[in-house]
Amino acid sequence: MAKKITLTVNESLWKQIDAWRSSFNLSRLFQDAVSEAIRHKEEFQRMLSGSVDIPRIVERLKAEKRGALEKAQAAGKADGSAWAGRAHYAELVSVVGAIPAATEAEDKSIQNWELRHGLAGMEGKPREEAMEAYRSGWRTGVGGLWDMVKDQLGDE
Repeated sequence: MAKKITLTVNESLWKQIDAWRSSFNLSRLFQDAVSEAIRHKEEFQRMLSGSVDIPRIVERLKAEKRGALEKAQAAGKADGSAWAGRAHYAELVSVVGAIPAATEAEDKSIQNWELRHGLAGMEGKPREEAMEAYRSGWRTGVGGLWDMVKDQLGDE
């Protein structure tokens, strides 16, 4: 039987939740997040008690890594398409033409994403992989928007 609980969130988060409420099953999101947090705690407790299941830990970490990279790529795609939607024609054409080379617009977007998601503490390969996933998504987002509008502009 399901039980009800009450949550408290800050005003800023509430505004975001309210704006996106119809897009999410908030109950399912909360249940998934809490279940995952409990699983982590229980796994840590087992590790402290000496019953460590290394293969299971490795699989969990691999899954978390895949999830983090997928989130980075999705964020990049969303940011790239949003940037492309705001960009002026000459700037957009220049960036699309430069892909796969990095551009100033792409680098600025990556820096903003790094600040928003706390990558400053990450180093080495994990940081590089996250940034590359975001960069790939950003380029996909820019290119995707361009592909949708270029024929309507008479450009190839």
